[in-house]
Amino acid sequence: MENLKPIVLIDDDIDYIDLMAEAYGTLSHKNKLLVFHDSIKAYNYLIENDVIPFLVISDIIMPKMNGFELRENVQANPKFSSHVVPFVFITGAAELPHDGHDHLTENGFFEKRADFEELRSTLNNIINYWDSAVMR
Repeated sequence: MENLKPIVLIDDDIDYIDLMAEAYGTLSHKNKLLVFHDSIKAYNYLIENDVIPFLVISDIIMPKMNGFELRENVQANPKFSSHVVPFVFITGAAELPHDGHDHLTENGFFEKRADFEELRSTLNNIINYWDSAVMR
């Protein structure tokens, strides 16, 4: 899977991100999982380290820097200009906010699932989709 580049999970809801990490741990994927509760810390980690993620799965509504701003900052950074970094958003918002940044690309929106098996299935489907898309 894309040379086993890491999968980045970002959500300020500590319980939910722990649930996502637990669900990922039950899957057969071998990518390292990088988990962040703060989008600014996630961005700084990606910039300061030699990390090009296979996939970023992020909440949208977070303090300091929301998921759309994170995506915009990553896509605008020259470090990532020659790489495809898919951004998938998982949100609990009743309606998805329009970010006003139509020139940027996001690669999917999914509703947060509290049911462990539904979350596990959703994560597996997202990862399998991007694995097959990258391998084409």
